[in-house]
Amino acid sequence: MEAEQWLSNEDTVARDARLERLRWLESLMPKVDWMLYGSGPISKYLFEEARYCFAYGQFLASIILGLAFLEVSLAGAFYATGRNDLERAGIAKLSREALNYGWLSEADYQAIEQVRDYRNPVTHFRPPGH
Repeated sequence: MEAEQWLSNEDTVARDARLERLRWLESLMPKVDWMLYGSGPISKYLFEEARYCFAYGQFLASIILGLAFLEVSLAGAFYATGRNDLERAGIAKLSREALNYGWLSEADYQAIEQVRDYRNPVTHFRPPGH
């Protein structure tokens, strides 16, 4: 009963904010009937999970999944061009290479770097109190 009450309260209290976030995301998406994700199903799943987490206000999860989506997508794009050396590269190296290729603007690259700054203390060990 307590779980059901919590969920009902969550749905009531947070619904308007979730709708606002979903509408904002919708305004940024292309108006198409379907989308192709270049790295196959995993990139689609990562995108959908990041979007879901953002809509539900799980912002840390959104950041982690969003960067994973970018990493998989960029690695797949480089792999498609024959850059097998970047198959296991992380987002830092991939975004630098994408900037060099002209696939990212300087502003996009800086935005990724900023998001990495938010993510890194959570996904990589830091001493207590860091």
